[in-house]
Amino acid sequence: MSFKLYKLTLNGRWTNCLSSQFNNALTGHILSNKALTVTGHIPHQLSQLSSLRYLDLFNNALTGNIPPQISQLSRMQTLKLSHNQLQGTIPASFSYCRSLYYLALSFNQLHGNIPSQLSRLTRLKYLYLGANNLIGSIPHSLGNLSASVELNLGDNHLTGTIPHSLKNLSALVGLYLGETHLPGSVPHFLGNLSSLVVLELGGSYLMGTNPHELGKLTHLQFLYLYTNNLSGTIPSSLGNISRLTELELCENHLQGPIPPEFGMLTHLQILYLYTNNLSSTIPASLGNLLKLRELDLSENHLQGLIAPELGTLTQLQLLHLFSNNLWVTIPSSIENLSKLTHLILHENDLTGTIPSELGTLTQLEVLYLWKNNLSGTIPSSLGNLSKLIDLELCDNHLQGSIPLNWTCLLASRFFIFSKNNFSGIIPSSLGNLSKVTELYLFENYLQGPIPHELGMLADLKYLHLFTINLSGTIPSSLGNLSKLINLELEENELSGKIPDSLVSLEQLKNLYLEQNKLTGEIPVSLEGCLSEVGGPSVVTKPAKWKNTRNLWQPPATEIYLSSAQQINRGNPCEFRGMSDVEEALPILQ
Repeated sequence: MSFKLYKLTLNGRWTNCLSSQFNNALTGHILSNKALTVTGHIPHQLSQLSSLRYLDLFNNALTGNIPPQISQLSRMQTLKLSHNQLQGTIPASFSYCRSLYYLALSFNQLHGNIPSQLSRLTRLKYLYLGANNLIGSIPHSLGNLSASVELNLGDNHLTGTIPHSLKNLSALVGLYLGETHLPGSVPHFLGNLSSLVVLELGGSYLMGTNPHELGKLTHLQFLYLYTNNLSGTIPSSLGNISRLTELELCENHLQGPIPPEFGMLTHLQILYLYTNNLSSTIPASLGNLLKLRELDLSENHLQGLIAPELGTLTQLQLLHLFSNNLWVTIPSSIENLSKLTHLILHENDLTGTIPSELGTLTQLEVLYLWKNNLSGTIPSSLGNLSKLIDLELCDNHLQGSIPLNWTCLLASRFFIFSKNNFSGIIPSSLGNLSKVTELYLFENYLQGPIPHELGMLADLKYLHLFTINLSGTIPSSLGNLSKLINLELEENELSGKIPDSLVSLEQLKNLYLEQNKLTGEIPVSLEGCLSEVGGPSVVTKPAKWKNTRNLWQPPATEIYLSSAQQINRGNPCEFRGMSDVEEALPILQ
Protein backbone atom coordinates (compact mmCIF):
# COMPACT_ATOMS: atom_id res chain seq x y z
CA MET A 1 0.00 0.00 0.00
CA SER A 2 1.34 3.46 -0.90
CA PHE A 3 0.77 6.52 1.29
CA LYS A 4 1.64 10.12 0.36
CA LEU A 5 1.81 12.49 3.32
CA TYR A 6 0.83 16.09 2.76
CA LYS A 7 0.62 17.40 6.32
CA LEU A 8 3.61 16.73 8.54
CA THR A 9 4.24 18.44 11.89
CA LEU A 10 7.39 17.52 13.79
CA ASN A 11 6.63 18.81 17.25
CA GLY A 12 7.49 15.95 19.59
CA ARG A 13 4.17 14.09 19.18
CA TRP A 14 5.52 11.73 16.57
CA THR A 15 5.93 8.82 18.99
CA ASN A 16 2.18 8.44 19.20
CA CYS A 17 1.87 8.58 15.42
CA LEU A 18 4.46 5.95 14.70
CA SER A 19 2.30 2.98 15.63
CA SER A 20 2.91 -0.29 13.86
CA GLN A 21 -0.25 0.28 11.85
CA PHE A 22 1.03 3.71 10.64
CA ASN A 23 4.44 2.25 9.91
CA ASN A 24 2.93 -0.50 7.78
CA ALA A 25 0.96 2.06 5.86
CA LEU A 26 4.21 3.72 4.85
CA THR A 27 5.78 0.71 3.21
CA GLY A 28 5.20 2.34 -0.14
CA HIS A 29 8.08 4.63 -0.82
CA ILE A 30 7.19 8.32 -0.42
CA LEU A 31 7.18 10.56 2.63
CA SER A 32 6.95 14.17 1.55
CA ASN A 33 5.42 17.50 2.47
CA LYS A 34 4.07 19.63 -0.36
CA ALA A 35 1.38 21.70 1.32
CA LEU A 36 2.23 22.98 4.80
CA THR A 37 5.32 24.11 6.66
CA VAL A 38 6.86 21.46 8.89
CA THR A 39 8.31 22.61 12.21
CA GLY A 40 10.16 21.10 15.13
CA HIS A 41 12.87 18.44 15.24
CA ILE A 42 13.36 15.45 12.99
CA PRO A 43 12.34 12.50 15.23
CA HIS A 44 14.78 9.61 15.42
CA GLN A 45 11.75 7.29 15.18
CA LEU A 46 11.82 7.88 11.42
CA SER A 47 14.42 5.14 11.39
CA GLN A 48 11.57 2.67 12.01
CA LEU A 49 10.23 3.32 8.50
CA SER A 50 12.51 0.66 7.13
CA SER A 51 10.98 0.66 3.64
CA LEU A 52 11.28 4.42 3.15
CA ARG A 53 13.02 5.34 -0.07
CA TYR A 54 12.10 9.01 -0.56
CA LEU A 55 12.04 11.62 2.23
CA ASP A 56 11.42 15.20 1.13
CA LEU A 57 11.25 17.89 3.83
CA PHE A 58 12.74 20.65 1.68
CA ASN A 59 12.01 24.30 2.54
CA ASN A 60 10.47 24.01 5.98
CA ALA A 61 11.33 25.26 9.47
CA LEU A 62 13.01 22.17 10.91
CA THR A 63 15.45 22.76 13.77
CA GLY A 64 17.85 20.73 15.86
CA ASN A 65 20.30 18.07 14.72
CA ILE A 66 19.97 15.47 12.00
CA PRO A 67 19.42 12.25 13.97
CA PRO A 68 22.14 9.69 13.12
CA GLN A 69 19.49 6.96 13.33
CA ILE A 70 18.38 7.97 9.82
CA SER A 71 21.34 5.95 8.61
CA GLN A 72 19.30 2.83 9.47
CA LEU A 73 17.11 3.59 6.45
CA SER A 74 19.22 1.38 4.25
CA ARG A 75 16.76 1.58 1.34
CA MET A 76 16.76 5.38 1.30
CA GLN A 77 17.51 6.74 -2.16
CA THR A 78 16.55 10.41 -1.85
CA LEU A 79 16.90 12.62 1.22
CA LYS A 80 15.99 16.30 0.86
CA LEU A 81 16.46 18.44 3.97
CA SER A 82 17.65 21.68 2.33
CA HIS A 83 16.32 25.13 3.25
CA ASN A 84 15.63 24.48 6.91
CA GLN A 85 17.28 25.58 10.17
CA LEU A 86 19.08 22.37 11.01
CA GLN A 87 22.18 22.55 13.19
CA GLY A 88 24.88 20.22 14.39
CA THR A 89 27.18 18.16 12.22
CA ILE A 90 26.58 15.94 9.23
CA PRO A 91 26.29 12.37 10.59
CA ALA A 92 29.14 10.22 9.35
CA SER A 93 26.71 7.31 9.65
CA PHE A 94 25.08 8.47 6.40
CA SER A 95 27.69 6.22 4.80
CA TYR A 96 25.48 3.22 5.69
CA CYS A 97 22.72 4.46 3.38
CA ARG A 98 24.36 2.63 0.50
CA SER A 99 21.34 3.09 -1.79
CA LEU A 100 21.47 6.89 -1.50
CA TYR A 101 21.90 8.72 -4.79
CA TYR A 102 20.46 12.15 -3.83
CA LEU A 103 21.51 13.93 -0.59
CA ALA A 104 20.52 17.58 -0.14
CA LEU A 105 21.43 19.35 3.11
CA SER A 106 22.15 22.84 1.77
CA PHE A 107 20.86 26.13 3.23
CA ASN A 108 20.92 25.09 6.86
CA GLN A 109 23.19 25.93 9.80
CA LEU A 110 25.26 22.76 9.81
CA HIS A 111 28.83 23.01 11.05
CA GLY A 112 31.92 20.87 11.45
CA ASN A 113 33.80 18.99 8.77
CA ILE A 114 32.49 17.19 5.72
CA PRO A 115 32.64 13.52 6.74
CA SER A 116 35.13 11.62 4.60
CA GLN A 117 32.89 8.56 5.04
CA LEU A 118 30.47 10.01 2.47
CA SER A 119 32.86 8.65 -0.13
CA ARG A 120 31.41 5.20 0.56
CA LEU A 121 28.14 6.23 -1.08
CA THR A 122 29.23 4.90 -4.43
CA ARG A 123 25.76 5.35 -5.95
CA LEU A 124 25.58 9.01 -4.95
CA LYS A 125 24.96 11.30 -7.94
CA TYR A 126 23.80 14.51 -6.28
CA LEU A 127 25.48 15.93 -3.16
CA TYR A 128 24.32 19.35 -1.99
CA LEU A 129 26.00 20.70 1.16
CA GLY A 130 26.21 24.39 0.18
CA ALA A 131 25.21 27.42 2.25
CA ASN A 132 26.07 26.05 5.68
CA ASN A 133 28.84 26.74 8.19
CA LEU A 134 31.04 23.79 7.30
CA ILE A 135 34.78 24.08 7.97
CA GLY A 136 37.94 22.18 7.19
CA SER A 137 39.20 21.01 3.84
CA ILE A 138 37.38 19.22 1.07
CA PRO A 139 38.01 15.48 1.71
CA HIS A 140 40.21 13.90 -0.95
CA SER A 141 38.05 10.81 -0.65
CA LEU A 142 35.17 12.60 -2.41
CA GLY A 143 37.08 11.79 -5.58
CA ASN A 144 35.75 8.23 -5.13
CA LEU A 145 32.20 9.37 -5.89
CA SER A 146 32.71 8.47 -9.52
CA ALA A 147 28.97 8.48 -10.24
CA SER A 148 28.59 12.11 -9.10
CA VAL A 149 26.71 14.41 -11.43
CA GLU A 150 26.48 17.48 -9.17
CA LEU A 151 28.71 18.44 -6.25
CA ASN A 152 27.79 21.59 -4.34
CA LEU A 153 29.99 22.54 -1.38
CA GLY A 154 29.91 26.30 -1.92
CA ASP A 155 29.09 29.12 0.48
CA ASN A 156 30.80 27.49 3.46
CA HIS A 157 33.95 28.20 5.47
CA LEU A 158 36.01 25.53 3.78
CA THR A 159 39.76 26.01 3.53
CA GLY A 160 42.68 24.38 1.76
CA THR A 161 42.81 23.76 -1.96
CA ILE A 162 40.64 22.03 -4.52
CA PRO A 163 41.71 18.36 -4.17
CA HIS A 164 43.33 16.79 -7.19
CA SER A 165 41.25 13.67 -6.63
CA LEU A 166 38.20 15.43 -8.10
CA LYS A 167 39.71 14.72 -11.52
CA ASN A 168 38.11 11.27 -11.20
CA LEU A 169 34.58 12.73 -11.33
CA SER A 170 34.34 12.36 -15.08
CA ALA A 171 30.51 12.36 -15.06
CA LEU A 172 30.33 15.67 -13.21
CA VAL A 173 27.92 18.17 -14.77
CA GLY A 174 27.89 20.81 -12.02
CA LEU A 175 30.74 21.74 -9.65
CA TYR A 176 29.94 24.45 -7.10
CA LEU A 177 32.80 25.52 -4.83
CA GLY A 178 32.19 29.27 -4.78
CA GLU A 179 32.14 31.53 -1.70
CA THR A 180 34.69 29.43 0.20
CA HIS A 181 38.36 29.95 1.10
CA LEU A 182 40.45 27.91 -1.31
CA PRO A 183 43.53 30.08 -1.92
CA GLY A 184 45.22 27.81 -4.44
CA SER A 185 45.19 28.02 -8.21
CA VAL A 186 42.46 26.94 -10.60
CA PRO A 187 43.36 23.27 -11.21
CA HIS A 188 44.31 22.43 -14.78
CA PHE A 189 42.55 19.07 -14.50
CA LEU A 190 39.18 20.83 -14.55
CA GLY A 191 39.66 21.10 -18.29
CA ASN A 192 39.37 17.30 -18.47
CA LEU A 193 35.93 17.16 -16.84
CA SER A 194 34.38 17.18 -20.27
CA SER A 195 30.77 16.81 -19.08
CA LEU A 196 30.79 20.02 -17.04
CA VAL A 197 27.93 22.40 -17.70
CA VAL A 198 28.35 24.60 -14.61
CA LEU A 199 31.67 25.55 -13.00
CA GLU A 200 31.16 27.85 -10.02
CA LEU A 201 34.39 28.99 -8.31
CA GLY A 202 33.53 32.63 -7.57
CA GLY A 203 34.56 34.29 -4.32
CA SER A 204 36.98 31.52 -3.31
CA TYR A 205 40.29 33.43 -2.96
CA LEU A 206 41.74 31.58 -5.94
CA MET A 207 44.98 32.98 -7.33
CA GLY A 208 47.26 32.52 -10.29
CA THR A 209 46.14 32.50 -13.90
CA ASN A 210 43.14 31.06 -15.70
CA PRO A 211 44.30 27.76 -17.22
CA HIS A 212 43.84 27.64 -20.98
CA GLU A 213 42.61 24.03 -20.52
CA LEU A 214 39.21 25.43 -19.56
CA GLY A 215 38.74 26.06 -23.26
CA LYS A 216 38.30 22.32 -23.73
CA LEU A 217 35.02 22.29 -21.79
CA THR A 218 32.83 22.37 -24.88
CA HIS A 219 29.64 21.54 -22.95
CA LEU A 220 30.15 24.34 -20.41
CA GLN A 221 27.33 26.88 -20.24
CA PHE A 222 28.08 28.72 -16.98
CA LEU A 223 31.59 29.76 -15.89
CA TYR A 224 31.90 31.77 -12.68
CA LEU A 225 35.37 32.87 -11.54
CA TYR A 226 34.37 36.27 -10.12
CA THR A 227 35.82 37.91 -6.99
CA ASN A 228 39.10 36.03 -6.72
CA ASN A 229 42.74 37.04 -6.96
CA LEU A 230 43.30 35.79 -10.48
CA SER A 231 45.93 37.57 -12.55
CA GLY A 232 47.47 37.39 -16.01
CA THR A 233 45.57 37.63 -19.26
CA ILE A 234 42.24 36.08 -20.21
CA PRO A 235 42.95 32.90 -22.22
CA SER A 236 41.77 33.25 -25.80
CA SER A 237 40.85 29.52 -25.61
CA LEU A 238 37.70 30.50 -23.70
CA GLY A 239 36.36 31.56 -27.07
CA ASN A 240 36.14 27.85 -27.94
CA ILE A 241 33.42 27.21 -25.34
CA SER A 242 30.73 27.68 -27.94
CA ARG A 243 27.79 26.82 -25.63
CA LEU A 244 28.75 29.33 -22.95
CA THR A 245 25.76 31.32 -21.73
CA GLU A 246 27.18 33.19 -18.73
CA LEU A 247 30.82 34.20 -18.22
CA GLU A 248 31.80 36.09 -15.06
CA LEU A 249 35.47 36.95 -14.54
CA CYS A 250 34.83 40.21 -12.71
CA GLU A 251 36.61 41.53 -9.59
CA ASN A 252 40.01 40.00 -10.19
CA HIS A 253 43.40 41.36 -11.28
CA LEU A 254 43.21 40.33 -14.91
CA GLN A 255 45.08 42.44 -17.41
CA GLY A 256 45.69 42.75 -21.11
CA PRO A 257 43.04 42.97 -23.82
CA ILE A 258 39.61 41.40 -24.02
CA PRO A 259 40.17 38.45 -26.38
CA PRO A 260 38.51 39.14 -29.73
CA GLU A 261 37.75 35.38 -29.77
CA PHE A 262 34.91 36.15 -27.37
CA GLY A 263 33.01 37.17 -30.48
CA MET A 264 32.59 33.45 -31.22
CA LEU A 265 30.52 32.90 -28.04
CA THR A 266 27.28 33.38 -29.92
CA HIS A 267 25.14 31.86 -27.14
CA LEU A 268 26.48 34.24 -24.50
CA GLN A 269 23.83 36.16 -22.58
CA ILE A 270 25.85 37.60 -19.67
CA LEU A 271 29.45 38.85 -19.85
CA TYR A 272 30.90 40.38 -16.67
CA LEU A 273 34.54 41.53 -16.84
CA TYR A 274 34.26 44.54 -14.54
CA THR A 275 36.77 45.63 -11.87
CA ASN A 276 39.95 44.26 -13.42
CA ASN A 277 42.96 45.86 -15.07
CA LEU A 278 41.95 45.16 -18.64
CA SER A 279 43.33 47.50 -21.29
CA SER A 280 43.23 48.17 -25.02
CA THR A 281 39.95 48.74 -26.86
CA ILE A 282 36.53 47.12 -26.78
CA PRO A 283 36.66 44.41 -29.49
CA ALA A 284 34.32 45.04 -32.38
CA SER A 285 33.71 41.28 -32.42
CA LEU A 286 31.49 41.64 -29.34
CA GLY A 287 28.91 42.89 -31.79
CA ASN A 288 28.45 39.25 -32.84
CA LEU A 289 26.96 38.30 -29.45
CA LEU A 290 23.39 38.78 -30.59
CA LYS A 291 21.91 37.00 -27.54
CA LEU A 292 23.77 39.16 -25.04
CA ARG A 293 21.52 40.66 -22.35
CA GLU A 294 24.07 42.09 -19.90
CA LEU A 295 27.52 43.49 -20.72
CA ASP A 296 29.61 44.96 -17.89
CA LEU A 297 33.17 46.08 -18.71
CA SER A 298 33.30 48.85 -16.10
CA GLU A 299 36.22 49.79 -13.82
CA ASN A 300 39.04 48.79 -16.13
CA HIS A 301 41.55 50.70 -18.26
CA LEU A 302 39.80 50.30 -21.58
CA GLN A 303 40.34 53.11 -24.01
CA GLY A 304 39.37 54.32 -27.43
CA LEU A 305 35.90 54.35 -28.92
CA ILE A 306 32.74 52.73 -27.68
CA ALA A 307 32.57 50.17 -30.46
CA PRO A 308 29.62 51.16 -32.68
CA GLU A 309 29.15 47.43 -33.36
CA LEU A 310 27.57 47.20 -29.90
CA GLY A 311 24.52 48.72 -31.55
CA THR A 312 23.75 45.31 -33.07
CA LEU A 313 23.09 43.80 -29.61
CA THR A 314 19.35 44.26 -29.78
CA GLN A 315 18.69 41.98 -26.79
CA LEU A 316 20.93 44.03 -24.51
CA GLN A 317 19.30 45.26 -21.32
CA LEU A 318 22.32 46.37 -19.31
CA LEU A 319 25.40 48.16 -20.67
CA HIS A 320 28.00 49.20 -18.07
CA LEU A 321 31.17 50.83 -19.42
CA PHE A 322 31.86 53.32 -16.62
CA SER A 323 35.24 54.14 -15.04
CA ASN A 324 37.39 53.51 -18.09
CA ASN A 325 39.31 55.78 -20.44
CA LEU A 326 36.82 55.72 -23.30
CA TRP A 327 36.74 58.82 -25.46
CA VAL A 328 35.20 60.47 -28.52
CA THR A 329 31.41 60.52 -28.80
CA ILE A 330 28.60 58.24 -27.72
CA PRO A 331 27.76 56.26 -30.89
CA SER A 332 24.33 56.94 -32.30
CA SER A 333 24.00 53.19 -33.00
CA ILE A 334 22.97 52.82 -29.35
CA GLU A 335 19.49 53.83 -30.51
CA ASN A 336 19.07 50.24 -31.77
CA LEU A 337 19.22 48.86 -28.21
CA SER A 338 15.48 49.12 -27.72
CA LYS A 339 15.44 46.79 -24.67
CA LEU A 340 18.12 48.69 -22.77
CA THR A 341 17.20 49.51 -19.16
CA HIS A 342 20.62 50.55 -17.78
CA LEU A 343 23.11 52.70 -19.70
CA ILE A 344 26.04 53.52 -17.41
CA LEU A 345 28.88 55.47 -19.05
CA HIS A 346 30.12 57.79 -16.29
CA GLU A 347 33.76 58.54 -15.45
CA ASN A 348 35.21 58.36 -18.94
CA ASP A 349 36.51 61.01 -21.33
CA LEU A 350 33.52 61.06 -23.65
CA THR A 351 33.14 64.24 -25.67
CA GLY A 352 30.60 65.74 -28.02
CA THR A 353 26.92 66.04 -27.36
CA ILE A 354 24.37 63.71 -25.81
CA PRO A 355 22.80 61.91 -28.80
CA SER A 356 19.16 62.76 -29.24
CA GLU A 357 18.70 59.10 -30.23
CA LEU A 358 18.84 58.18 -26.55
CA GLY A 359 15.30 59.47 -26.34
CA THR A 360 14.14 56.44 -28.34
CA LEU A 361 15.25 54.00 -25.60
CA THR A 362 11.83 53.90 -24.03
CA GLN A 363 12.70 51.05 -21.63
CA LEU A 364 15.59 52.99 -20.09
CA GLU A 365 15.48 53.23 -16.28
CA VAL A 366 19.00 54.41 -15.41
CA LEU A 367 21.17 56.82 -17.43
CA TYR A 368 24.56 57.81 -15.99
CA LEU A 369 26.71 60.15 -18.07
CA TRP A 370 28.37 62.09 -15.26
CA LYS A 371 32.03 63.06 -15.08
CA ASN A 372 32.79 63.11 -18.78
CA ASN A 373 33.56 66.00 -21.12
CA LEU A 374 30.16 66.19 -22.76
CA SER A 375 29.03 69.55 -24.09
CA GLY A 376 26.06 71.06 -25.87
CA THR A 377 22.50 71.08 -24.64
CA ILE A 378 20.30 68.36 -23.15
CA PRO A 379 18.22 66.80 -25.94
CA SER A 380 14.55 67.43 -25.34
CA SER A 381 13.97 63.84 -26.48
CA LEU A 382 15.12 62.63 -23.05
CA GLY A 383 11.78 63.85 -21.83
CA ASN A 384 10.21 60.86 -23.60
CA LEU A 385 11.84 58.34 -21.25
CA SER A 386 8.78 57.66 -19.14
CA LYS A 387 10.40 54.76 -17.26
CA LEU A 388 13.54 56.67 -16.33
CA ILE A 389 14.26 56.47 -12.60
CA ASP A 390 17.77 57.84 -12.32
CA LEU A 391 19.17 60.58 -14.59
CA GLU A 392 22.68 61.78 -13.70
CA LEU A 393 24.45 64.23 -16.02
CA CYS A 394 26.60 66.09 -13.53
CA ASP A 395 30.23 67.14 -13.86
CA ASN A 396 30.27 67.79 -17.61
CA HIS A 397 30.29 70.94 -19.75
CA LEU A 398 26.62 70.90 -20.67
CA GLN A 399 25.01 74.26 -21.29
CA GLY A 400 21.80 75.93 -22.27
CA SER A 401 18.63 75.79 -20.25
CA ILE A 402 17.18 72.82 -18.43
CA PRO A 403 14.41 71.57 -20.75
CA LEU A 404 10.90 72.43 -19.70
CA ASN A 405 9.29 69.26 -21.05
CA TRP A 406 9.85 66.76 -18.25
CA THR A 407 6.21 65.87 -17.73
CA CYS A 408 6.81 62.29 -18.96
CA LEU A 409 9.53 61.56 -16.40
CA LEU A 410 7.03 60.67 -13.72
CA ALA A 411 9.07 57.65 -12.54
CA SER A 412 12.25 59.68 -11.92
CA ARG A 413 13.69 59.55 -8.41
CA PHE A 414 17.18 60.99 -9.01
CA PHE A 415 17.64 64.19 -11.02
CA ILE A 416 21.31 65.19 -10.87
CA PHE A 417 22.47 68.01 -13.18
CA SER A 418 25.07 69.69 -10.96
CA LYS A 419 28.52 71.01 -11.94
CA ASN A 420 27.73 72.02 -15.52
CA ASN A 421 27.22 75.32 -17.35
CA PHE A 422 23.43 75.41 -17.39
CA SER A 423 21.83 78.85 -17.53
CA GLY A 424 18.35 80.28 -17.38
CA ILE A 425 15.81 79.61 -14.68
CA ILE A 426 14.89 76.48 -12.77
CA PRO A 427 11.81 75.18 -14.63
CA SER A 428 8.68 75.13 -12.53
CA SER A 429 7.77 71.89 -14.34
CA LEU A 430 10.26 70.09 -12.11
CA GLY A 431 7.53 70.24 -9.52
CA ASN A 432 5.66 67.60 -11.53
CA LEU A 433 8.35 64.95 -10.87
CA SER A 434 6.39 63.61 -7.94
CA LYS A 435 8.69 60.67 -7.16
CA VAL A 436 11.99 62.54 -7.11
CA THR A 437 14.02 61.99 -3.93
CA GLU A 438 17.22 63.81 -4.93
CA LEU A 439 17.42 67.03 -6.95
CA TYR A 440 20.93 68.44 -7.50
CA LEU A 441 21.39 71.57 -9.62
CA PHE A 442 24.33 73.15 -7.76
CA GLU A 443 27.33 74.84 -9.35
CA ASN A 444 25.67 76.03 -12.53
CA TYR A 445 24.83 79.48 -13.88
CA LEU A 446 21.12 79.42 -13.19
CA GLN A 447 19.30 82.49 -11.96
CA GLY A 448 15.92 83.72 -10.92
CA PRO A 449 13.78 82.48 -8.03
CA ILE A 450 13.35 79.05 -6.53
CA PRO A 451 10.06 77.81 -8.04
CA HIS A 452 7.43 77.39 -5.37
CA GLU A 453 6.30 74.27 -7.31
CA LEU A 454 9.28 72.40 -5.83
CA GLY A 455 7.20 72.25 -2.67
CA MET A 456 5.04 69.62 -4.39
CA LEU A 457 7.88 67.06 -4.43
CA ALA A 458 6.52 65.07 -1.51
CA ASP A 459 9.25 62.39 -1.62
CA LEU A 460 12.20 64.78 -1.89
CA LYS A 461 15.03 64.10 0.58
CA TYR A 462 17.93 66.09 -0.85
CA LEU A 463 17.58 69.51 -2.48
CA HIS A 464 20.92 71.07 -3.43
CA LEU A 465 20.69 74.44 -5.17
CA PHE A 466 23.86 76.13 -3.93
CA THR A 467 26.25 78.30 -5.96
CA ILE A 468 23.92 79.04 -8.88
CA ASN A 469 23.08 82.77 -8.44
CA LEU A 470 19.47 82.32 -7.36
CA SER A 471 17.55 85.40 -6.19
CA GLY A 472 14.25 86.18 -4.56
CA THR A 473 12.98 84.68 -1.33
CA ILE A 474 12.94 81.15 -0.02
CA PRO A 475 9.48 79.78 -0.93
CA SER A 476 7.37 78.89 2.06
CA SER A 477 6.16 75.87 0.06
CA LEU A 478 9.45 74.13 0.88
CA GLY A 479 7.91 73.55 4.28
CA ASN A 480 5.72 70.92 2.63
CA LEU A 481 8.73 68.67 1.95
CA SER A 482 8.16 66.47 4.97
CA LYS A 483 10.85 63.93 4.01
CA LEU A 484 13.58 66.49 3.37
CA ILE A 485 16.94 65.65 4.99
CA ASN A 486 19.32 68.11 3.32
CA LEU A 487 18.45 71.61 2.12
CA GLU A 488 21.40 73.49 0.62
CA LEU A 489 20.80 77.00 -0.66
CA GLU A 490 24.11 78.65 0.21
CA GLU A 491 26.17 80.96 -2.02
CA ASN A 492 23.28 82.56 -3.86
CA GLU A 493 21.58 85.98 -3.83
CA LEU A 494 18.54 84.95 -1.81
CA SER A 495 16.95 87.67 0.28
CA GLY A 496 14.18 88.14 2.79
CA LYS A 497 13.50 86.04 5.83
CA ILE A 498 13.66 82.32 6.55
CA PRO A 499 10.04 81.17 6.21
CA ASP A 500 8.36 79.90 9.36
CA SER A 501 7.17 76.85 7.41
CA LEU A 502 10.62 75.23 7.58
CA VAL A 503 9.90 74.28 11.20
CA SER A 504 7.62 71.53 9.88
CA LEU A 505 10.59 69.74 8.28
CA GLU A 506 10.98 67.16 11.04
CA GLN A 507 13.43 65.01 9.07
CA LEU A 508 15.77 67.89 8.27
CA LYS A 509 19.34 67.33 9.41
CA ASN A 510 21.35 69.83 7.37
CA LEU A 511 20.29 73.36 6.41
CA TYR A 512 22.84 75.49 4.56
CA LEU A 513 21.99 79.16 4.03
CA GLU A 514 25.34 80.97 4.28
CA GLN A 515 26.55 83.63 1.86
CA ASN A 516 23.16 84.97 0.85
CA LYS A 517 21.40 88.27 1.56
CA LEU A 518 18.97 86.96 4.13
CA THR A 519 17.79 89.36 6.80
CA GLY A 520 15.88 89.36 10.04
CA GLU A 521 16.01 87.03 12.98
CA ILE A 522 15.73 83.28 13.08
CA PRO A 523 11.98 82.55 13.41
CA VAL A 524 10.76 81.63 16.87
CA SER A 525 9.32 78.47 15.36
CA LEU A 526 12.79 77.44 14.20
CA GLU A 527 14.09 78.23 17.66
CA GLY A 528 11.64 75.68 19.07
CA CYS A 529 12.82 73.11 16.59
CA LEU A 530 16.40 73.64 17.70
CA SER A 531 15.61 73.31 21.38
CA GLU A 532 13.84 69.98 20.79
CA VAL A 533 17.06 68.46 19.47
CA GLY A 534 19.38 69.96 22.06
CA GLY A 535 20.05 73.37 20.54
CA PRO A 536 19.87 76.66 22.39
CA SER A 537 16.46 77.61 23.71
CA VAL A 538 16.91 81.25 22.68
CA VAL A 539 18.52 82.05 19.34
CA THR A 540 19.13 85.59 18.07
CA LYS A 541 21.19 86.81 15.16
CA PRO A 542 22.18 90.18 13.73
CA ALA A 543 19.98 91.73 11.12
CA LYS A 544 22.43 90.62 8.45
CA TRP A 545 23.94 87.17 8.79
CA LYS A 546 26.53 87.31 6.04
CA ASN A 547 30.10 86.89 7.30
CA THR A 548 29.08 86.03 10.85
CA ARG A 549 30.84 83.05 12.41
CA ASN A 550 28.19 81.50 14.64
CA LEU A 551 27.56 77.80 14.17
CA TRP A 552 25.15 75.51 15.96
CA GLN A 553 25.47 71.73 15.74
CA PRO A 554 22.54 70.07 17.51
CA PRO A 555 22.65 66.28 17.45
CA ALA A 556 19.90 65.86 14.87
CA THR A 557 19.63 69.18 13.04
CA GLU A 558 22.47 71.33 11.73
CA ILE A 559 21.88 74.86 10.47
CA TYR A 560 24.75 76.63 8.77
CA LEU A 561 24.33 80.33 8.24
CA SER A 562 27.87 81.46 7.56
CA SER A 563 30.24 78.53 7.98
CA ALA A 564 31.79 76.34 5.31
CA GLN A 565 31.23 72.96 6.89
CA GLN A 566 30.86 70.50 4.05
CA ILE A 567 29.17 67.16 3.60
CA ASN A 568 29.88 64.31 1.25
CA ARG A 569 27.29 61.57 0.95
CA GLY A 570 29.49 59.56 -1.37
CA ASN A 571 27.92 60.86 -4.58
CA PRO A 572 30.81 62.04 -6.79
CA CYS A 573 28.60 64.77 -8.16
CA GLU A 574 28.20 66.18 -4.65
CA PHE A 575 31.84 66.72 -3.78
CA ARG A 576 32.05 69.69 -1.49
CA GLY A 577 35.71 69.91 -0.40
CA MET A 578 36.74 70.27 3.28
CA SER A 579 34.56 68.77 5.96
CA ASP A 580 36.14 70.31 9.07
CA VAL A 581 34.46 73.51 10.19
CA GLU A 582 37.47 74.83 12.05
CA GLU A 583 39.64 74.47 8.96
CA ALA A 584 37.01 76.06 6.77
CA LEU A 585 36.21 79.12 8.88
CA PRO A 586 39.37 81.14 8.01
CA ILE A 587 38.34 81.02 4.38
CA LEU A 588 35.30 83.13 5.22
CA GLN A 589 37.25 86.00 6.72
